[in-house]
Amino acid sequence: METMDKINSVVTEMNMVELTDGTKIPVPRLTNSKMLRLIKFVAGDGLIIYTKFTNWRSDHTSKTPALDENGVQRKNEDGELLFNFKYPSVEEAVEFFLAELPEEKIAELLAILLGKSTEETIEMDFFDTSLIIAEFLDRTPIEKLTMLVKKIMAKFRPMKQEDLQKAAQPTQPTVTPFTISPLA
Repeated sequence: METMDKINSVVTEMNMVELTDGTKIPVPRLTNSKMLRLIKFVAGDGLIIYTKFTNWRSDHTSKTPALDENGVQRKNEDGELLFNFKYPSVEEAVEFFLAELPEEKIAELLAILLGKSTEETIEMDFFDTSLIIAEFLDRTPIEKLTMLVKKIMAKFRPMKQEDLQKAAQPTQPTVTPFTISPLA
């Protein structure tokens, strides 16, 4: 299946959500435009936050030996020792993201999902925004979306850090000597 077909396969049908004032609005659809904006966000600013998250998750994950009924550490088919991992909860991960993600980036993500400008998103009622996002997440196959974003994200990755630093270095002006042509 082509990439565009995969992206289109996660576009949700038009569903409605009722806001606090009784009006009904369509649940935002995951369009190709939104998908590409999300990928660019994740590949840029999101990559820094994702790196921080993976480091935090690693620091907050406990690793204990996987023991058999006799208390001996189990091994896999290749003879490697097996371990049990206890990862941070979803609530802890959300808390991490809210602490790490600047407000303007949260607003930018919401604006992408809601199909509005960042300014419009900031002015929306929090409860209504929560209702819309909850309905969006309920109707969107997040596993497929995550898989696609990871697959496509590499195409939008920014420059390597050392290349970025080189590009930011001021360039020395070059002087080209002026020579008069013998034909002049």
